[in-house]
Amino acid sequence: MPGNVLLLNGRILRRDGTIQGPCDILVESGVIKSVTPSVPSASGATSGVTPGTIIGVIPGATSGITPGVTLLQNDPGIGTQAHARTIEAVDCQGCLVSPGLVNLHTHSPMAIFRGIAEDVNVEDWFNVRIWPFESSLTPEDIRIGSMLAISEMLDCGVTAFFDHYFLSEEIAGVAMEAGMRADIAPTIFGMGPRWQESLDEASLLIERANQGAYGNRVRMRMGPHAPYTCTQDVLEACAKRAGELGVGVHIHVSETEKQVHDSIAQYGKTPFERLHEAGLLDIPCIIAHGIWILEQELELLGPDLVFAVAPKTYLKLASGFGNLYRFQLSGGPASGMLQVGIGTDGAASSNTLNPLEQARLYGLLAKNYLADATVYGLKMVWNMLMEGHSALGQNTGDIASGFEADLVVWDFRTPHTWPVYDPLAALIYSAGAGNVRDVLIGGEFKKKAGKVRVFEDTCVFDEAERVKSRLLARGAGRARVKY
Repeated sequence: MPGNVLLLNGRILRRDGTIQGPCDILVESGVIKSVTPSVPSASGATSGVTPGTIIGVIPGATSGITPGVTLLQNDPGIGTQAHARTIEAVDCQGCLVSPGLVNLHTHSPMAIFRGIAEDVNVEDWFNVRIWPFESSLTPEDIRIGSMLAISEMLDCGVTAFFDHYFLSEEIAGVAMEAGMRADIAPTIFGMGPRWQESLDEASLLIERANQGAYGNRVRMRMGPHAPYTCTQDVLEACAKRAGELGVGVHIHVSETEKQVHDSIAQYGKTPFERLHEAGLLDIPCIIAHGIWILEQELELLGPDLVFAVAPKTYLKLASGFGNLYRFQLSGGPASGMLQVGIGTDGAASSNTLNPLEQARLYGLLAKNYLADATVYGLKMVWNMLMEGHSALGQNTGDIASGFEADLVVWDFRTPHTWPVYDPLAALIYSAGAGNVRDVLIGGEFKKKAGKVRVFEDTCVFDEAERVKSRLLARGAGRARVKY
């Protein structure tokens, strides 16, 4: 039965970076029921259950035991045969089992633009290469781009993602089809005459999504694009509407030093000061990037604010180091240690959607920037990878009884990760998608034995190639905004 599985003999990586085991993880109805030490058998192998067998019987079954099934008669939670469950046993001996990764900031449909804007400055990246092509995207293009992105993220061990894009109902539909957890912010550009209409449409979509239109794993929040693409009236309206809807906000802020200087020159205020005056920092807030935050702005940050960083984008677009590396260690006067999680941005700027790659870069760049090899250690970087679970709010992010079974099984028996002295070091500094053996969301396999198991009736590669051909044939359109 989907959502029922027994992961045997694996070591487990907890949210705080501690490693335990070998353990057996029992999952029932998508939730972790128990985590217990594996019991060695007489032969020396752990656990007495043969991997690959099915334990229990389907609830409500009346005609005997399914072939290959063993009844757990001594488990009071199983009860009679008619009330038992089928549970697949999977051997994880020699592997590490961790909570799933969260991509805290991405633009999933932009997977369709991977490689289209290389070796250009940030102004040309937006104004010449990306926004003109985005203007001609169709709902079908968005859908195919999202399928490609979700397939890639699952391959990398991502079980939840935070998206910020337009036509977001297409993204939500694809996420629901894949069984992926998602927090999606419909993008609102606030420089045009129709921003109120966009806000109203986004509000209706957010309300529908949060009432279950896309299942219980897909939620939405308000998504003003950025201070430099939204007037103060628009920012205030978005904050007010988010409060009315009881949702948070996801917004791009202070990605470059120039954005900060331009804001001061145009408004006499920094980007974070504008957000503070609009009320956006008083509600749950995801700050995409924010690396050029100023020290004077730290005291404005609310307790429910998290930064989503994507250093591969900053390297490609020469955005500079910023100030976040330093402030993250010292924190802000009001909020203590800054909360910083890992995103990937879109594939048009970062090329890949692997949070592990981004976390590795962030930690190494921080050591270099601060000229201190002892800072941003393994557990700190791992905690950044786990930070997105707090913002998600769906009871994910640890391996303990009662948590949703969003799990990754890592196999380090590859040349680039072997030998393993410290599993966390192998994961942070050496592992990649090829080490992700299995991915489970709610106890259901989305990647198994190295193969992604979503969209199996669609050849995503062929569909994406057709979208690319249509985009090139149509050519660049006229951008609605200017960077």
